[in-house]
Amino acid sequence: MPELPEVETVRRDLEARVIGRTITSCFVSEDAPRLVQLITRESFCESLTGRTIVGLRRRGKYLIVDLDDERAWVIHRRMSGNILYRTPDDPPDEWVRASFGLDDGQELRWTDLRKFGTMWLVEDATMVMESLGPEPLEAEFTPVVLRARARKRSIPIKSLLLDQTVVAGIGNLYGDEALWYAQVHPLRPANKLKPDDWRRLHTGIVKALQLGIAARGSSLGSTLRDHINVDGNPGENQTTVRAYGRDGEPCYRCATLMRRIIVGGRSSVFCPKCQPAPRGTAKKMAVKRKSKGKLHAKPAA
Repeated sequence: MPELPEVETVRRDLEARVIGRTITSCFVSEDAPRLVQLITRESFCESLTGRTIVGLRRRGKYLIVDLDDERAWVIHRRMSGNILYRTPDDPPDEWVRASFGLDDGQELRWTDLRKFGTMWLVEDATMVMESLGPEPLEAEFTPVVLRARARKRSIPIKSLLLDQTVVAGIGNLYGDEALWYAQVHPLRPANKLKPDDWRRLHTGIVKALQLGIAARGSSLGSTLRDHINVDGNPGENQTTVRAYGRDGEPCYRCATLMRRIIVGGRSSVFCPKCQPAPRGTAKKMAVKRKSKGKLHAKPAA
């Protein structure tokens, strides 16, 4: 799923291209029945056509397009949604579920292989994302704020990072990266972290996200199956990740082989030396090797 850096990259790319442009046409395929939320496809297109784009914002993993009638066009890419900036003469793209013509002759194409992406046209964007936690790249986000958002919860810290009500925009990839930078094991109970752990984790979160943006996001799949930018090109962060997807490879810090476990139903890759397991983990978790040398942690019987 595209996370904060992928959405922010697209926001920045579109900002230079579509602010001030008027939407002249709108098409939403019948093959995307859940794309438009709250209203019908017909009402959505009728309301969007003729509107001028006056701003672009991001909140967590949501892209917000501000319109001249003070309404917000809110977009969540979910698993495989991408926004492409094309000319009408460009070759057809696969899995196009919607398209939006602009008054300069260009168009935006929404491609979505899995059809999980969603859009809203609302008076106030906060109604769609009112439960989101703080923005991790804002100055107001501090180690103290992060610790307070944890509310002394005992769940594994990796699961906490993926909770969008705790902090907005972090998913599986950047959660692994942040924990590697912080040298914190993904199974550490959140309520057992010490003040210095929270400081390192805060730094790790910010660093992982900033590096992701600088590399124009992470593209882990092929073509339109995963994140690509508005010009159709992939990001480059996947070539420089420190933890995510590197199980069985040497740690960049100490050369110990990275390991993979399942935390809260999600894959987590970590360094067993740099990110020591919490006390008692060996007794609570039965770790067994599976094919290809991958590790999965399951509750002991």
